[in-house]
Order: sequence, then structure tokens, then C-alpha cells
Amino acid sequence: MKREDKPLYYFLRNLANVLLRILYRPKKIDKENIPLEGPIILAGNHVNAIDPVMVITSTKRLVHYMAKESLFKGIHGWIFKKVGTIKVHRNKSNPVAVMEAEEILKHGAVGIFPEGTRNRTNEDLLKFRHGAVSIAKKTNSKIVPFAIRGKYKLFRKGLSIKFGKPIDVSNMEIEEANDYLRGEVLKLLKG
Repeated sequence: MKREDKPLYYFLRNLANVLLRILYRPKKIDKENIPLEGPIILAGNHVNAIDPVMVITSTKRLVHYMAKESLFKGIHGWIFKKVGTIKVHRNKSNPVAVMEAEEILKHGAVGIFPEGTRNRTNEDLLKFRHGAVSIAKKTNSKIVPFAIRGKYKLFRKGLSIKFGKPIDVSNMEIEEANDYLRGEVLKLLKG
């Protein structure tokens, strides 16, 4: 099971929350849609390296984010390991990462960007990979969709994160669930 340093996690989350409020002034909309207990996957769009911090500072829950292996170097890597981040290998099968996520989802929360990478295009969303819905089905977890809107501009308003109602994909086929999740994130992005 993933062992995280909870005091370090909560210290860094609280510090990040203060810094976010000072530097970017984000609005956090409908964060009460994040259940306080039970297995959940937080899934949404990805435009900036700070996106996981936006999600993590929106809930009191400990969120284990999935992150690419190249981030696990130096001091970042040490911190990521200590706070329970799940290492993902890009463009390869990730059975160990999936097993870690499944173990956490017996009771906890996992954060996933279904786009698989930051969206640097003019498209609203990239194609969604199937990992979030596949893991949700296997673990009987709800998915809380979210959308980060606006730009990360220092000391300016206009940045927000909006959370949708939890989605139950247990009775959907993988492709149907993936399309539904992408549609919900798109609605939050546009709405």
C-alpha cells in the first residue's frame, strides 16, 4: 500500500493554498460535490503544471495524483514520493501504477488527467485515455469531473476550477463511460 507522509502532505497543501490565493486568486466552484469519504477519482482537463495543486487545495481529502515518471527526480521526486504521488510511465503499460491506484481506492482519492498530458493545443480537450473510467469500474469508485478555466496570470482574477456531481460508471461500457466523462468535463469547461 502507498505510504505517504500525511503531516508533510497537509503542510504542503496548506502552504500551496495560501500561495495560490495570493498569486492567482482562483475561484473554487461546487467543491462540495467532492464526497468527504469513500473511493473517488478526480478527473478533468490539464493545461498547466499547477493543475494538480488546484485540485488538491479544493478538498480536505488526501489526493494521490498520478504523475509522469520524469517528475520523480531531485527534490521534486523526493517530495512526490513522500506525499503519495503515483508514478506513471508515459506511453507504456502501467500495471504497478494501476495496482497502487486500486489499493488507494479501497477508501481514498486518486487524481487523474484523462488527457494524459497538458493540453497545449487550441482544442478545448484532448482525446481522453481510458484509465480513469477503467480504474473506476474495477474499484467501484465514483468519478468527480472538474474543469479548470482561465489562465494562470499572476495577481489577476479569472482563474477557476469547477467540480461536477460524482459520476457512477459501473453500469456503462468503457467507451461509453469515457465519452460521458469527457462530455461532463466539456460542459463544466464551457458552462
